Amino acid sequence: MEEPYWWYVLFVRTNSERRVIRDVTDFVKANKLDYNVELFIPESEYYYRNKKLREMGSQYRKRPLFPGYVFVETDMESTEFLKFFSQFIYSSTDIIRLLSYGELGDIAVKLEERRRFEYLFKGKRCLEHSKGFIAGDKIIIENGPLIGHECDIKYINRHNHCAKVEFEMFGKAVFADVALEIIKKV
Repeated sequence: MEEPYWWYVLFVRTNSERRVIRDVTDFVKANKLDYNVELFIPESEYYYRNKKLREMGSQYRKRPLFPGYVFVETDMESTEFLKFFSQFIYSSTDIIRLLSYGELGDIAVKLEERRRFEYLFKGKRCLEHSKGFIAGDKIIIENGPLIGHECDIKYINRHNHCAKVEFEMFGKAVFADVALEIIKKV
């Protein structure tokens, strides 16, 4: 989407993300909105322990990076977004609320946070797996989206090929499991 555009985040009931995307898309089509609206669920790869899949070369699958959240990318400013969607959000049984920055009340994801996620997603809306190694007590990422974000890794589970990574979203620390393959320990 061309600049300027914003991201808004809907907090929804778990396992109803796809239904919310369908309902919001139908609502936008029915009202013939003059704005671009794209809904997505950020995803993350995870290591899948299936011998047959590993033999075929596809040992990673996708799952929601933030379960229970639906992101809305649109060229609507905050006031227009609220004006158009507030009644729909309020009347929906699947949408719990629209996230905002606490006392500030801003509903759009800050530009720095959005750009950081876009960098990590590499335009695919999916955080792909990374590869690295452990040298002493330091983690060094050799390839993948986590290069340069070693300090954000809080915990590594080498057995399940994943790491718990800390992200900042709406001024709060949010943790997510990300695929990380540790190749060796030096």
